Amino acid sequence: MKAIIELIVYTLGPALYVLLLAGAALGLLIGVLLIVDSQRVMHWNSRLNRWYSTRRAMRTLDRPIDVKRSFYRWHRVTGVILFAGSLYTLDVLVFGFQTSALLRALRDVGNPTLMSLGVEAVRLFLIAGNVAALLAAAVLVFRPSALKGLEGWGDRNFSVRMPTKALDVMRYQPDDFVRGRPRLVGGLLVVGSVYVLLTLGFLVR
Repeated sequence: MKAIIELIVYTLGPALYVLLLAGAALGLLIGVLLIVDSQRVMHWNSRLNRWYSTRRAMRTLDRPIDVKRSFYRWHRVTGVILFAGSLYTLDVLVFGFQTSALLRALRDVGNPTLMSLGVEAVRLFLIAGNVAALLAAAVLVFRPSALKGLEGWGDRNFSVRMPTKALDVMRYQPDDFVRGRPRLVGGLLVVGSVYVLLTLGFLVR
C-alpha cells in the first residue's frame, strides 16, 4: 500500500502543483482586473457564459432498447454459448487457478492472511456464479419460457433525467454577487492568489 501511495504522490504531485500554480496566477489576474476594470471582466463573463442542458444529454440514455425478441429467437445459440463459457470458467477456477502468483503480486498491498482470504472468497463467489450460469444456460436451451417471471421482475426502467433535474436549474446568485461587489471579490481573489503563490514558492524551496 505504501508503494502505491508513493507512486500516486510522485505521479500526481507535479501535475497538481502546476494546476494550483496556474489557477493562482489566473485568480490574481482576474482579481486585479475586477478592481481596476470590472466591466471588462463582466463582459468576458457574459461571452463565456454558456448553458448546457443535462436532460438533453441524458435523453439518449433514457431511450429503452428492446432485445427480448432477438434473445428469444436465438435462445438455443445463446444458451450453448453461455454453457460453454461457464463450463470453461469453472474448469479454470476449480482446477487451473493458482492463487499463489496473485498473492505474491499483492503482497505489499495489505495483510497476507487477509489478502488470501479475500482472493479465496472471490474465487468461491465466481464458482457459485458460474454454476448458476450453467443452470440458466440449460433453461435457455430447453425451456426459455421459465425465465418469463424473472424477466418481468427484472425488466424495469430507471430514468436518469429525474435525479439530474436539479442540475438544470439556472442559478444567477454568484454572478449577481460579483457584479454588485466587484472590488470586494477582486480584493479577496488577489489576497487568496498571492497567498497560494507564496505558499507554492516556499514549497519549491
